[in-house]
Amino acid sequence: MRFSSLGLIGLGAALALTSFVSSASAVVTFNQNLASGWTQGSGTSNGHFTVDSEDNGVELGLRASLRFIGPITPTGNLYIAPAGNSSGKALWNFEFSVNPGSLTGTHSLLTITGPGGSLAFDPIIIGDNTPIGGPLYQNSENLGFAFLGGPINFNPNVSGVYTFDLKLFSAENRQLADVSIQVNAVPEPSTWAMLILGFAGVGFMAYRRKSRPAALAA
Repeated sequence: MRFSSLGLIGLGAALALTSFVSSASAVVTFNQNLASGWTQGSGTSNGHFTVDSEDNGVELGLRASLRFIGPITPTGNLYIAPAGNSSGKALWNFEFSVNPGSLTGTHSLLTITGPGGSLAFDPIIIGDNTPIGGPLYQNSENLGFAFLGGPINFNPNVSGVYTFDLKLFSAENRQLADVSIQVNAVPEPSTWAMLILGFAGVGFMAYRRKSRPAALAA
């Protein structure tokens, strides 16, 4: 079978368009509400999620929040959180939402990487996900929780960057969606103030020691 040069050009353009449409189906947006809503916890609101929305109602969401306060407003997919602890737990949580939409037989993979190591697991194994038993499940977790903190040697008082990557796969193990965020844990303002005062005190003592011999010589 022969194709004219014009036909080949047309075929190539059609394939390129198909490839573009296929690759453009993934839509990752920032600082968004979840279309599926947020049902985890009492008093916590929807919003400030990094979201991947796909065909068939598939939606993945990730965000960071301050414990007992509310979600952190990100810059892109970067969330700034305070380092430090309360009762041994980090002052911030990571929160996720997995909605496979109309698809069945899907599975997820959540990979967490931090200064102390990395951990990867299917978040559906977490026992208190909500809604329980439904295709949509969500949760708010803390790296200080024993089953999460141990494998990555998490220390809530240590500053550092934590990466969370959430993927959804089909029953045939084909990747359907992917969303990731970074959480930069930094010292609280009060900690910075104490550090600055500490450095100032050290500098003042060094100045006094340096100036004392000159005063005695005079």
